Amino acid sequence: MNRVYLLFFIFIYSACMDKFIIPSSLENQGTDDFGAGDTTFVQISPIWGSEYGFTKPTEISIAQDGRLYIVDKEANSIFVLDQDGTQPNGFEALKNLKDNQNLLISPVDVDIDKKMNVYFIDGSERIFVWNQYWNDIGIKKVSTGGTFTHIETGTDTSINYGSSLWFSLLNSNDWIIRELISTEDQIIIDSLTQPHIFYNGNDEMNQFLDTYYNSSESTFSGLTTTFDSGNYIFVTDNYGGADNQHRIVQINFQRSLLIELMNDEYVWCFRGQFGSTIKGSGTGAGTLNHPVSLDMDYQGNLYYSQEGDFFPVHMIKPNLSGDFATYTSGFQPSSDDIMDSDFFIKAVDVAVDNSRNVYVVDEGESNVHVFNSNGNYFKSLGFIGDSVSVLNTPTAVAVDERGVLYVCNSGDSSIYRFKLSNSLDEDLKSED
Repeated sequence: MNRVYLLFFIFIYSACMDKFIIPSSLENQGTDDFGAGDTTFVQISPIWGSEYGFTKPTEISIAQDGRLYIVDKEANSIFVLDQDGTQPNGFEALKNLKDNQNLLISPVDVDIDKKMNVYFIDGSERIFVWNQYWNDIGIKKVSTGGTFTHIETGTDTSINYGSSLWFSLLNSNDWIIRELISTEDQIIIDSLTQPHIFYNGNDEMNQFLDTYYNSSESTFSGLTTTFDSGNYIFVTDNYGGADNQHRIVQINFQRSLLIELMNDEYVWCFRGQFGSTIKGSGTGAGTLNHPVSLDMDYQGNLYYSQEGDFFPVHMIKPNLSGDFATYTSGFQPSSDDIMDSDFFIKAVDVAVDNSRNVYVVDEGESNVHVFNSNGNYFKSLGFIGDSVSVLNTPTAVAVDERGVLYVCNSGDSSIYRFKLSNSLDEDLKSED
């Protein structure tokens, strides 16, 4: 039994929230758009293909430490690469993914938060998580129960992990942990170091909180985390049905367990709980109609692409002046090029860089359209000359802090890289 006092409780909570410091080189939060001196996007060699074990890479995300996470649905895996193409050790758990029923998981999207939680979805009502830091350090003990003390009355209550009261008191500001019971059971530890369910729309509480829609029928199609340590993530729900369940859902973090790592550090384990539907179905600017991808910029604006009428690409921005955030359209159909449906045949993915420039994968045209932060068209990439595309059925794009674009090309199961020709670094070689 470990004794945990209020002062210590406050320390571990704040330490967990601010554990990872992002290098200043990755925190480029400028607002510079493309300039007149920018020329064209050139392809960088070599192409990353079958030598990496890809079967059909279909999504890609870049963590805040710069690493690339590549979703391969057919391989039931998420491949991790450094920016130079090397494959780092320590990520084997993300290959041949299986759920708690030992069934293969076919991931469709992935994103990584500042605390190095790797979240991914499989097109169902579930969200999975795997934490790189816990695996690097190792878990020593996991809480299985404890005694809580009410701050005002001094009343003690002893509770075991898993009960509704456990979660209630663990997430209450009126109670503190007085004593903690922990276990070194390897089966429990392994369940946390392996990918595991973070959120399940089938859970009774999530169905109760999701008042107007059917959580158990959600089909999550896109996922994004926040740039800061915000305790929530967002997903797009493309279920449809009689209630037009096309929406963006906020999933809140709820403290679930207290974990002691091998370095004697205490960290929180969270589970996801339904927060709210922040935007629902519609055909106007800032509404959803069959959403397929989702991304967020450093200001908290959300970008998504969709297959339904009328606008393939949207951006919504939060208004935080009230008791809760409301979201309005950040692009306007009458003035912003990105809202012009004639630009796209089939917009399947959207990404935004640190200067809020927007990159849209057009699978129908086998290219990527690039817009500045105001939604004005800049260039398209993936062409030889003016018309021949080097890409064959691209499905996803991501942009690193150097401005290098990584494109998942499902036609030949490869990753293509591009960069503006006037900003090539010495360590990047253009394709001849």
